[in-house]
Amino acid sequence: MPLRRIFALSSFAFLVVLAVSPVKNALRPYRAIQEQYRHLGMTRAASLKAAQVYADRPMGIQQIWIPEFDNRVDRCTTCHLGASDAAMTDAPEPFRQHPATFHTPHDFGRFGCTSCHAGEGLATSEGDAHGTTADSPAPLRLAEYMESGCGRCHQSDVVTEAPTLSFGRGLLTRAGCFACHAAHGHEDFRSDAPPLDTIAVKTGGEWLRRWLSDPKAVDPNASMPNFQLSKDDIGALSHYLFSRPVPPALQHAVEQAALEPAGISANGKTLFAESRCISCHTVDGKGNGSAPELGKIASRATPGWLIAFLRDPHAFNPQTRMPQYSFSDQEVRDLVAYFEDELRDFDAPNNILSPLPVNQTLAEGGGKLFKNYGCFSCHGGVAKEGERFGPDLDGIGDRRAASLDFGKRTDLPRTIDAWLAAKINVPRSFADGLKMPKFAFDAAQRRAIVTALLSMPSKPVPEPYRYAPVQQASLVPAGQIGEIVTRYRCLSCHQIGNRGGDISTAPLTFEGSKVNHEWLVKYLAVPYSIRPILPERMPILKIAPQEAEKLATAIETLYVDPAIPDDPFGGRPASDHDPAEGARLYTTLGCRSCHIIGSTGGYYGPPLTDTKARLKPGWVYRFLMNPQRWRADIRCPNYGLTDTDALRLTAYLETLTASPAAAVRAGKESAR
Repeated sequence: MPLRRIFALSSFAFLVVLAVSPVKNALRPYRAIQEQYRHLGMTRAASLKAAQVYADRPMGIQQIWIPEFDNRVDRCTTCHLGASDAAMTDAPEPFRQHPATFHTPHDFGRFGCTSCHAGEGLATSEGDAHGTTADSPAPLRLAEYMESGCGRCHQSDVVTEAPTLSFGRGLLTRAGCFACHAAHGHEDFRSDAPPLDTIAVKTGGEWLRRWLSDPKAVDPNASMPNFQLSKDDIGALSHYLFSRPVPPALQHAVEQAALEPAGISANGKTLFAESRCISCHTVDGKGNGSAPELGKIASRATPGWLIAFLRDPHAFNPQTRMPQYSFSDQEVRDLVAYFEDELRDFDAPNNILSPLPVNQTLAEGGGKLFKNYGCFSCHGGVAKEGERFGPDLDGIGDRRAASLDFGKRTDLPRTIDAWLAAKINVPRSFADGLKMPKFAFDAAQRRAIVTALLSMPSKPVPEPYRYAPVQQASLVPAGQIGEIVTRYRCLSCHQIGNRGGDISTAPLTFEGSKVNHEWLVKYLAVPYSIRPILPERMPILKIAPQEAEKLATAIETLYVDPAIPDDPFGGRPASDHDPAEGARLYTTLGCRSCHIIGSTGGYYGPPLTDTKARLKPGWVYRFLMNPQRWRADIRCPNYGLTDTDALRLTAYLETLTASPAAAVRAGKESAR
């Protein structure tokens, strides 16, 4: 009898379970959402047939399965039913159509949803899918950090469709983050921070104390963060830095320079302007800002050090991006005299450059602080593998909030996004004794850096999903040419292939196929702004004529594109070489709206008065066929010209033979 009762009760319980399961499934929230979508679609349908499609739509879990992408399963479209539905463009969430991007809506099946948005793809309830619960393993990525998903697949520093991500990756490099933190692809990172072995002959104890207290207050362009040092720590570090031995050759150079007669300030002022120093530096905030502020330079470095440095900056800092100007000894003295007269802090105390008598006890303590704060990471060259001062950044984008130490920050949402943003803004607010310095990043910079950090996955995406632009050759030859390129630091401003700086927008990769040899030799001797609306930026480096000739020859030989013909008219009928037809096309296409010929035309683009002297016809022809092929930011429209029309335009431009100087004068007069 008891067995019968037990059997009956268990059978009844089983029936209850069987009954509850379908009821529970019928009451799942996503079913109500799907029912709303069905009715919304029927009301928006353009025809009865289209409405019937919505009416017949089956209910149930929908998913995207991508075996080749880490076996990814995304069920987001169970609720976000209108993601690829054009009728839902302005519908309320969760029914709204996904905005059009480079990969949507056509690539849903290839990438899914969580590859960009994060979240829990397998979940079917809002809280689990969006990760809104505390310490959720995979919360949705906030809209402001959405471009971090692009960085999982796009490996390059610049991702064209993701400006915030690109900005953040650039900031991580410029701020020197990889000097302290290891990250894949940055194993050989070198900081731009200068060596500190000439501090004792460069500056004074008072200036150094001010710098260590707050670098940005001394130089707005400073990349060094604020270590928030105590007064005692500043004193100890100052004594340590002044105790470091100065290399004998550099000490001798500074001491000898200090004995030289003063230069002529007026001449130095003229030379400073002619040398276009503000192409990189600023003076009282005016200038490029990629190099130190010079408005108070005479109050931060001694005259002897400045003279010796200007003569050979690479001896003082082999990694400096500053070129080696071919100044005469008198010109260097004139420049420093100008600094002494006008570029100084007139409110600074008289002792700001007085040397600091070293206290060895304090210096020993300062040496420990130098190591304890990781100063060697930036000022000591490349750290050995495995010896980075800070924790690794690889995988930071996939860290779970539960694994992070929020410490005293009880005010933060429990997400990796919030943790990173706070860590960058106020790094030592999490606990006492932390060492990460404070960077003066604004809100936009912090957002960009967090985006870049979130793009660092714990493991790389599968090979078919990785994308990097085609690598262009970055050849910098050895020998005499390599020495010239290095001495004048061409790559500080220009790019060759994938190497170089971004101060200049004119890459040298194809320069040999672009400009004429004779023009380039003259330009290297006395550079000028080719576009009249732009300031003259390339420094006058006083390159010797024989060096300019060698450099121009190397550029013409090495930096060429085989797709650019030497003679675009070879083998073509005479009608393709018709300058009269080219002139007509020039007028019809409205080229004069942007370009100057003679004294008429617009001044947005470069003057064309000297085209024959400056540009090779093969380059002109290929450029006209597809301007954006050479640089993505080119504003010249792609008119879809035929070969014949491009050749006729080229033939017309080849008739323009005014001298470069005349072309520049015409451009500037038109700009006025």
